[in-house]
Amino acid sequence: MLESVDLSLRVSKEEYKSQIDDLYIRIGELQRKAWKMKIPIVIVFEGWHASGMAEIINRCILGLNPMGFKYHVTAKPTYEDLKKPLLWRFWHHIPAYGSIAIFDRSWYSRAVIEYFDRKGKNERFEHCVNRINVFERQLAEDGYLIIKFFMHITKEEQHKRFREYEKKAIPLCIVDEEIDYLNEYDNYLPFIDQILESTHREYAPWTVIEAEEFNHATVKVLSTAIRMMEEHIDKTINEPFKFFKDTVGKNAISSADLSVSRLSQADLSLKVEEDEYEKKKDFYQERLGELQYELFKKKIPMVVVFEGWDAAGKGGNIRRIARKLDPRLYSVEPVGVPNDLEKNHHYLWRFYREIPEAGHIAIFDRSWYGRVLVERVEGFSTEEQWKRAYNEINEFEETLADFGTIIVKFWLHIDESEQLRRFKERENTSYKQWKITPDDWRNREKWGEYSEAVDEMLLKTHTAHAPWTIVEANDKRYARLKSLKTLVETIEKEL
Repeated sequence: MLESVDLSLRVSKEEYKSQIDDLYIRIGELQRKAWKMKIPIVIVFEGWHASGMAEIINRCILGLNPMGFKYHVTAKPTYEDLKKPLLWRFWHHIPAYGSIAIFDRSWYSRAVIEYFDRKGKNERFEHCVNRINVFERQLAEDGYLIIKFFMHITKEEQHKRFREYEKKAIPLCIVDEEIDYLNEYDNYLPFIDQILESTHREYAPWTVIEAEEFNHATVKVLSTAIRMMEEHIDKTINEPFKFFKDTVGKNAISSADLSVSRLSQADLSLKVEEDEYEKKKDFYQERLGELQYELFKKKIPMVVVFEGWDAAGKGGNIRRIARKLDPRLYSVEPVGVPNDLEKNHHYLWRFYREIPEAGHIAIFDRSWYGRVLVERVEGFSTEEQWKRAYNEINEFEETLADFGTIIVKFWLHIDESEQLRRFKERENTSYKQWKITPDDWRNREKWGEYSEAVDEMLLKTHTAHAPWTIVEANDKRYARLKSLKTLVETIEKEL
């Protein structure tokens, strides 16, 4: 990809002056149009050290309204960053719908520094590249425009600029750890070419910028961004949604037998007597408290997901799980209707923000599965969106599992008559009345539609690293014991 680049290209001062004002006007108009259409844009700048990236970026952003974009310099990860998956901190910075995020170096630079083995490529790095492709594809499928530039110069030009920077006392690197990579042009040339080839996709193509002359580089960056923005805006207006199938996670669901209902196979008559319940509950709670410290010592994060019917007992199960836990090492994340800020981002954005750091436990009272449950049934997401979400969720959970996260998912199952009994009990008990809402009664009328959605969810998102456990919850004591026991046994197995 880099071998065929003509680095002799130049734009004279006169040509530059005659073009630059028009380019600024056009990109400013497109920025405003994208904002009105709520199109989010991600612009990535990568390149050789001393390729003039900072100056070229600065020239290009002069045509943009600063209220509509954010500029991110990708620096050395913080202590908190290192306790989360690599892409976690970049999910934090994806722009809201209608906004632009500009990355001065990005997940690509971090992948090189954090995953590359100087002796040659390794499987760990290749897996990281696959995760990057998934990340970019998920954004593209949500309507994001992704523009990626690589600033290319020769080795001789790089060393020439190094000498000039030293004379002027200009720092060669803002990020200290990158100094180790300054003089390895020959080693990194084939490696970078491989990265560009393996991450050049229809939904996120690379544009190589001949950066030996700043005027040419500036004009090409602006012209390319303008062209891609115009094309993306036209497609958004004129073409239906496109699902990019060239890069999918290994857990993608191509077909499934929906005639087999997992819910119908659950034995809701299962019960446990109070004496046995109290004895085993105390044992599992004590053991879970001990295992929590083992997870902390070994820096293993854990995600526990509770989904289930209204009034199935999610809150009661969570309280019994948390009974003997150290509050410094776990959190309960209640998931409700997304707020305006959350609605203005990719739906997984808010969940990436809440994933636990290494050694901690996050318990989700409802979760990202709302996309394929309530959003599907109530029509809050389109059919294309919720159908796409099965694969996106599998990829999200795979990203967590790759980082070593233990994932346990519970569906608390009760029948219609038990739900009705609990609803009436809540209405007739003063301190429980807050738990029952008109939405609960309305959702109950769609039991059949929700049952179909739950069965499809259980089938399409049950994976080896993130399996579903159906908890028979007509008897609350049985449900609580099964949840505790499952957690204890899962952690013991992983440890």
